Amino acid sequence: MKKIYLAVTFIFLSFFKFPAIFAQQFPVRDGRIVQISEDSSGSLLSVSDNSSIIVYDLSDYSQICELYDEKVSKMSFYEEGDSKYFAVMTKDGQYIVRKFYYSDGQWHYEDGEPYFYADCADKTGKKSLTAVSFSNNSDYVAASFNDNTVQVHFRLRVTAGSISHSITTHKAPVFGLEFSRNGEYLATVSTDGIAYIWNSYTSSLITRITGVYARARVPVCFTEDSVYIVSLEGRNTFRISDFSGNTLYSILAGRPITAIKPLKDPDLIAVRNDKNEVMVYSISSRRPVSVTSVSSDSEFTSFEFSLRTDVMYAGFADGKVTLLEPHPYMDDTSMLVTDSTMTGTGNVYANRFQSFSISAGANYLNKPYLISANLRGEYLYSDAIAPFFIGGGMFCSVGFPGKDFPASYKIGEQQINPPELLSAGAYVPVGYVFSPWDNDVYILTNFKAGMKIAALAMITSNGSVLDTPYYAFFMSIGAGMQIKGFVFDINCEYDTVGKVSPSIYAGCIFKWGAKK
Repeated sequence: MKKIYLAVTFIFLSFFKFPAIFAQQFPVRDGRIVQISEDSSGSLLSVSDNSSIIVYDLSDYSQICELYDEKVSKMSFYEEGDSKYFAVMTKDGQYIVRKFYYSDGQWHYEDGEPYFYADCADKTGKKSLTAVSFSNNSDYVAASFNDNTVQVHFRLRVTAGSISHSITTHKAPVFGLEFSRNGEYLATVSTDGIAYIWNSYTSSLITRITGVYARARVPVCFTEDSVYIVSLEGRNTFRISDFSGNTLYSILAGRPITAIKPLKDPDLIAVRNDKNEVMVYSISSRRPVSVTSVSSDSEFTSFEFSLRTDVMYAGFADGKVTLLEPHPYMDDTSMLVTDSTMTGTGNVYANRFQSFSISAGANYLNKPYLISANLRGEYLYSDAIAPFFIGGGMFCSVGFPGKDFPASYKIGEQQINPPELLSAGAYVPVGYVFSPWDNDVYILTNFKAGMKIAALAMITSNGSVLDTPYYAFFMSIGAGMQIKGFVFDINCEYDTVGKVSPSIYAGCIFKWGAKK
């Protein structure tokens, strides 16, 4: 048996304000730390690897017992009366509830048969499990299978049996199951990015949420007070929704998100990123309030916060569990992406990016000219000012005369076409960008102002003649869309010579520094 260290650090200020640091070691079985769970009163702590679970008394960090449950998917404590129970769900569908009791100043594990046991695997052996979960009071157990179905079991405490319901709505494999803290609701999410919220007891549908970012395999969950729904919206973005499916807030985390965990304070959400940081966000302010940076030679595998969120348990692949102190988050580069109480629209998301686009377009010109062919290059910047942007652009165009051009031209006896209208200009665009659907589709509204130079040009096979150019003030207002690598927009343009003309552009866009 390998010794695995649970380093416990308490920091306090003495009269001289020197920190005191204590560490304690515990013998635990070999293995990668998979799950860490603290009870709601801060009395017990459970730590699991792939082959066992050890339960500690947090008053002195002494080991209470070791439970040989393998491949734990979820574990948690709950209370009924004066008794404390410990529920475990394994990845193969074994659901076990055990009882703990407090006597003679110590916590004890009740040996013998489990308080409750159920096998949630498919009895026929034809279907395999894709996800499992249970409610915090152990009343409900859910299991999803590779045929896209979900089984929800309501535990009958008197008969030790259960009532089961089947959910067959999903059209893709289900990878996430989570119950609300009060056990009333179940969230299911599948690989097609569709999540459903169900009534746990009746399995009736409450709401549907689309656009869940499924690649990270982060389950949809609930805040601790069971009031809001939390889901991953993009690679770097999570959102808060109500039970009507409306997005209330969408919050940019700045880094790819690998895990989301509601904390015991219902206003707080812990978000883990790919940089081995755990950021704690406040829902009310939509801002990070603390950050815990995990530094270790071993892979960071699991985390849990204490009851007061003042320390975080971090588990590693080498079997160590360390207590870390979160630090106040000072550099608030994370931003509020959506606040429906401010915008009045439920599903609007802003994004930070830089882009360059090349577009071809056309203007409908005033007589005697008919239409122009245009080429435009445009740079946009929104990194520090999102959802607003600013940039720079240049364009050139050739205007073609209409059939009823008021004059005809000859060189010698040869009839030639009327002159084209050549123009070019530079401008500064400013505007607002948002996305009402998802982070791959942007809507832009813009205002542009700049200078324009234009001249009549007569171009023939025998040579060309360019008239004296004129200069004009140029401006336009417009709206457009960016869809992945493509962009198009429509505008109403004005210059002091040619007056008002509508235009349309379409082209390709190149983005960098995008933060969703």
